[in-house]
Amino acid sequence: MKSAALVVLFVASTAHAKGGVLGVPPAEVDVGAGVPLGAAAAVGPSTEVLAGIHWASLYWHPTHFDVGIGYVGSFRSALPGYSLRATDVTDTDANRLSLNGGYLSVGYTIESHRYWRTWLDARVEAMDGSINGASFPVLGSAMRVSSELFTAGAAAAGGGGSGALVAGTFAIGVYVEAVHRDLPPELGPNGVTAGITMRIPLLLVAAN
Repeated sequence: MKSAALVVLFVASTAHAKGGVLGVPPAEVDVGAGVPLGAAAAVGPSTEVLAGIHWASLYWHPTHFDVGIGYVGSFRSALPGYSLRATDVTDTDANRLSLNGGYLSVGYTIESHRYWRTWLDARVEAMDGSINGASFPVLGSAMRVSSELFTAGAAAAGGGGSGALVAGTFAIGVYVEAVHRDLPPELGPNGVTAGITMRIPLLLVAAN
């Protein structure tokens, strides 16, 4: 894993110069845009953000299985004239639906090659929703298909009082998913999202 070795040497030299400890968890980070389905929806497109710790980001060999846990957020504006519009909120909060919470996902590769693979993932969500000063719990689920370019491996370097370890997978890809959340019809309970996904391996650096 030449790329990991170069990262290790660079970060180890930086940490040795500055001293201290640095750690980056094996993560998957996704950013996407969603559109609601259904004529009754009174909301526009959404920004979808996920960030969590994943097995397929940690494991330093190609794997056909993934499990992850982390943060999920969804943010969208309601259309003008939304029926629950409040009069006692600021303009920046008015008619903006925000969902924040956690997720658990499991996935399996439906096609896998040396440097690219395609995943099928299922996800469950538990979130807190808010709009116009009102808060409410939201449960959700999603089915995703994603394809990514990846490289996996492990490398370590040390000397002179410093050391570094990189283990896991670097990856970048695209995804599309169907999402259902237990929201009222006017807030778009069903939708489709597409976006970009990245994997970052475990990184540990220590220096005196």
